[in-house]
Amino acid sequence: MASLSVLGLYALVMVGAFAVRSAAGFGAVLVAMPLLAFIMPLTKALAATSVLTALTSIHHVGRNWRHVAWSQFLKISTYTVIGLGLGFYCLHLLNEETLKRSLGAFLILYALYALWTVKVPRVVPARWHGKLAAGAGFFGGFFGALFGGGIGPIYVIYFNAMRMERDAFRATMSILVLLTGAARIAGYAAFGFYERSTAALIAIGLPMIVVGSWLGDRFAQRLDPVRFAGFIGMLILLSGIALVIK
Repeated sequence: MASLSVLGLYALVMVGAFAVRSAAGFGAVLVAMPLLAFIMPLTKALAATSVLTALTSIHHVGRNWRHVAWSQFLKISTYTVIGLGLGFYCLHLLNEETLKRSLGAFLILYALYALWTVKVPRVVPARWHGKLAAGAGFFGGFFGALFGGGIGPIYVIYFNAMRMERDAFRATMSILVLLTGAARIAGYAAFGFYERSTAALIAIGLPMIVVGSWLGDRFAQRLDPVRFAGFIGMLILLSGIALVIK
């Protein structure tokens, strides 16, 4: 069993990660994984956060399903399933650290662009929507299967291009996170990532996600659309930096 100090740090990370998740509609794994990797084996952190993220997604989808942009969800989820399949196939074949750092560099570049243009409308021409959905869905599923994080910002690229309203953004992101989370849990279980100690981490994390989600909801209610977009950009930037330096 992990020491009390490790469990205390784990609890704090879970509160912060799921506050971000509740406010932004994504980001729990991206916030949690770089921090948890320093205090516990990566496979345990990956397995526990995947389950906790899926549980919060069930809550968010159940509460906000009326706001889901179903046409956008169906379009991007088709490509996500393809990406997940290839990601699981490559899980033991590719260098995970190289993929993390490459994704981190991409996220940093995208975040700088998003922050630079946060107050300037950017609408992608309709003829590019299908290609953008294919790319975001495929790479979101692919990287999600490989290391459980990084998918949120990839989907954000597509949703931001569609200029989705905040409630629709959060609800649609939640159902996508639920889909990919369920697939990752099944895949990680097949790889033997779930052990008794992992179940203990999940049990400890359950009250922490309640606290974090409450804090995130309160934070989200005070955001205007421009500040919300800025918050998303900063979250992506910090996530990219964390992936590069880990």
